[in-house]
Amino acid sequence: MTVSGAMKLWYLVLLLFLVTCVTSDDSSLYTCHPGVRAPGVTPAANPPQMPSLAGVNTFTTKIEAVIGESNMTVSAEEYFDYGNNRAALFMLMSGYLYKLIYDYNTNELFYVNPDLSCYTHNLTTDTNNVFFGNIKLSNHLHVFNTMDALQFAATQGQTYMGQATVRGILCDYWRTCLTWPQVNSTFTLDYYFTTKNWVTPAAIPQVPVRAEVFGYRQMASGPHKFHHVYDYTEFRTAPPDDTTVFETPAMVVCANRTQVRPPPQLTQAFVYREEIVPKSGVSTTADVWYDNNLKLVRYDFRPSSPAAPYHNTDAVTEIHDFNTGVAYVIDRIMANCSIIPIMNVSFDTSLNVSVAANHQQFVLKMKSPQDLFYIDNNYTYAGQRYARGEQCDVFIRQRSDFMLGGVAINATLEFYFLSQDQIQRNNDGNLVSQVRDIPVQLNVNVPSIPYMVTYSIYDYDPEEPAITSYDVSTCYSIQNKMGFRITFYGNFDRKVRTYKDIFLYQSISLAASIAGVTPIRITKPSFHMESGNAYFIATLVDRAPVLKRYRKLPGKMVQYNNDAVIQNIMTPDMCASLCSQNTNFTCNSFEYCPTSKVCTLSKIHTSDGTVVSSTQSCDLYDRSLGSNSFVEVSLPDAWQNLKNGVIKQLFQINIKYNKNTKTYTAQDISNDVIDSTDLPPSSTKTLQSFKSMPNRYVPNFDDNILSGQSIDDCAQACVDQTSFVCQSFEYELLTGTCFLSHLHPDEHPRVIKGIQGTDLYIRDYTSKFTKLPGQTVLSSSNVIYQQIYDTNQCAKLCDNYQAFNCKSFDYCSDIGTCFLGKTHVFDVPKADIISNPMCNHYSRNYIDDFTRTALKTIQLVNDRVVTGVTLAQCAKSCVDTEAGSCASFSYCDMQSLCRLTSASLKNVGQVSATASATCDLYTRQYFPDGTGYVSNPQQYYSQKSTSTNMSSSSVAGIAVAMVILGVLLTAIGIFAYLRKTNKRIQDIRMPSRD
Repeated sequence: MTVSGAMKLWYLVLLLFLVTCVTSDDSSLYTCHPGVRAPGVTPAANPPQMPSLAGVNTFTTKIEAVIGESNMTVSAEEYFDYGNNRAALFMLMSGYLYKLIYDYNTNELFYVNPDLSCYTHNLTTDTNNVFFGNIKLSNHLHVFNTMDALQFAATQGQTYMGQATVRGILCDYWRTCLTWPQVNSTFTLDYYFTTKNWVTPAAIPQVPVRAEVFGYRQMASGPHKFHHVYDYTEFRTAPPDDTTVFETPAMVVCANRTQVRPPPQLTQAFVYREEIVPKSGVSTTADVWYDNNLKLVRYDFRPSSPAAPYHNTDAVTEIHDFNTGVAYVIDRIMANCSIIPIMNVSFDTSLNVSVAANHQQFVLKMKSPQDLFYIDNNYTYAGQRYARGEQCDVFIRQRSDFMLGGVAINATLEFYFLSQDQIQRNNDGNLVSQVRDIPVQLNVNVPSIPYMVTYSIYDYDPEEPAITSYDVSTCYSIQNKMGFRITFYGNFDRKVRTYKDIFLYQSISLAASIAGVTPIRITKPSFHMESGNAYFIATLVDRAPVLKRYRKLPGKMVQYNNDAVIQNIMTPDMCASLCSQNTNFTCNSFEYCPTSKVCTLSKIHTSDGTVVSSTQSCDLYDRSLGSNSFVEVSLPDAWQNLKNGVIKQLFQINIKYNKNTKTYTAQDISNDVIDSTDLPPSSTKTLQSFKSMPNRYVPNFDDNILSGQSIDDCAQACVDQTSFVCQSFEYELLTGTCFLSHLHPDEHPRVIKGIQGTDLYIRDYTSKFTKLPGQTVLSSSNVIYQQIYDTNQCAKLCDNYQAFNCKSFDYCSDIGTCFLGKTHVFDVPKADIISNPMCNHYSRNYIDDFTRTALKTIQLVNDRVVTGVTLAQCAKSCVDTEAGSCASFSYCDMQSLCRLTSASLKNVGQVSATASATCDLYTRQYFPDGTGYVSNPQQYYSQKSTSTNMSSSSVAGIAVAMVILGVLLTAIGIFAYLRKTNKRIQDIRMPSRD
């Protein structure tokens, strides 16, 4: 191996420099004959054998070549890998790096020049195959192994010359005489190896140190003599740390390279995230959903500038519908939406160029999966390299149609795919869990600019994206939507429910097909199953404006191609409709002149081309996708088609269970479903006053029924009900139907029944109170209720109590007893707060009656200042102010300062807020019973006094009746409790029933 290394590098340099050699003085060293010992050399007794390095099949080394007659030094690196049948030789000459890369598996020798140009030679016929050989093993071309190279040298008759010191290293050295007819040269070659007892960096005995060449080349002008010295350093028998030295360099295209195999074929639909990193500038990320079957693309990104149609740099979603040629641009922060034509500057579009009627026509089309990544069979396999820590198969090519800023340019593209022996396990899709041939990275180099960019591809999922990913419902007002529900009858047990997603996606496709719309118009789809029914619920949106199918070219017109002229057309939208609905010919473009109200229709596409000229009075509109775009129907027609399809039993879902297929036929369809996101939102705080019981209802207790409601609307309707006291409501999720009831189900738990698709909401009176667990405060209270089922029922009694303003209550669950109190926990001495693990105390949340305005205050009017109190105590002070005259308060937390005032921000035009560094403003919104706070509270209190006061005799009568029932039901428990608290039986009450 070492001999071959010296000869190989010498031969390469010889080829480069022998033509410049000069004649030198005669010397015996230059006189050499094959197989003959050099003159004056006497063989040593028992000379050592030349090192064999048996078993060494891989080496790397650095070589310094001194070309004496040319006054030149060349540095080289040599890499040899017998097991993988490859080798490489790098040379640095005059500041330029040359590379020779040997691929014996493909029989190719690659020459890489300093300017990174590359060309490919046949390794069998190239004369430089002498460096690493071209032997045949099992009919395959193979590199020399170490012993082959040494046996080749041994046949030339080496002579052991003894020991010499080279570069301070003690060496054994041998001499041989060689003739190379390839370059008509004869020379003497001396080999120097470390002695056996010399410790080498490679940890093996006797590595090459130097090769020295004396010889001549026979030329027409006579023999030209030469003298070369090759020093070996850093000789190693391990593979190089960077195995890419055996591959052509990154971003280098080698002409005439063998196409070993084409790049992988992508699926027709996939999802991925990409990181775009230019060599200089700002890196960006984007998410892509692509479905060539549905002709839909979604692209989430952040615009680099606030230009149209974005007008800001917020995160946006672009959804391209290649069925119609329309793009939906959605601002994900502001939820604004613009509908525009798909433009050729988009990454997912390409031009479908054709010639018709002697004019070039340019029509957009959706890129195929391969085109999306600029992948075609012109790529050549360039070996394996690592990208993002993954071993990848690399493909490379040059092309002239790479789009940058909407302009096609020349670029080198290098694509990394997960290597064929690697597998990716994803956690996204359910159909494909292990994937091969995953795109990992695309590197692009545009030398003419210069410009370099890397596209790293993450989370690649080769499954069809969910149609819900292409939601354009925010682009339409409620007038342009129609919610619908399709009902199936049958057995939808647990086994069937595992196929819920298949039901959903078949329903989406069926609905779109039957309605005559693109799938993107079926928005917010969901599928619900009960034991005997199933429902497909979705919202059908209107078609995009027809004008948005056409690209506008302001101030342009088509000369001599007016196939139809229509007068008195008021808007370009009307002209677009005439073009789309024209039956006499296929209208592909039109001009609209707003001044003359003239609409001109044309058969040709002219968004680009020579037939377009300028004008100041008209605008040209060109159909973006051509005449083969999908013809959509209006919302009323689509709804009619869908109804008819269900009525005719065309809406059929086929589910395959093992070997059997079962068909589910839709039986009913209705459009009484409201898109709740477009309804005016009611206060979420209102809903917090109710506790929910999913899949529950109370039969036969519906006092009022409202349709088309959101859950918040239903809660607000219950609170605002005036004809009766609404204590609960049921909400039917599928229809948005709301059922109001006077019944508080906590008091009648047995009437609550189970049902799918309906939720029960019960007034949660405890939301108005703060809990003090394991404590009692009202042990001396005279108002006691027995047989109370839960805390909420006790809170209701306190909230509705008429004899006094109930501010707190104790509830003891072990004896089902509720104690009502006139005082708040802030008002009682600490000695009255008693520990009792079976009871909890609840005091009213005064702060809930207020809304907070941070770091603001108002000019105080009739103010009262309280110090050393908490925020909750400040709110209580405001509520407790006589006749409700406190309308707001400011609380300064750092000073524990509370300022009460009769002024309020609700007095519009009279009071304004000012900035404050330490205080917050709280404006009163409610009276204690939940009634909205008014600016004239005296009127409210006078009305409450008239309508709610009860005489003492009435209260006593209720108490007597409840005492009798309470004693009968819980005599033992009550007697024990009364003994403990020194109360009388007459103090015990039972709750009244509705």
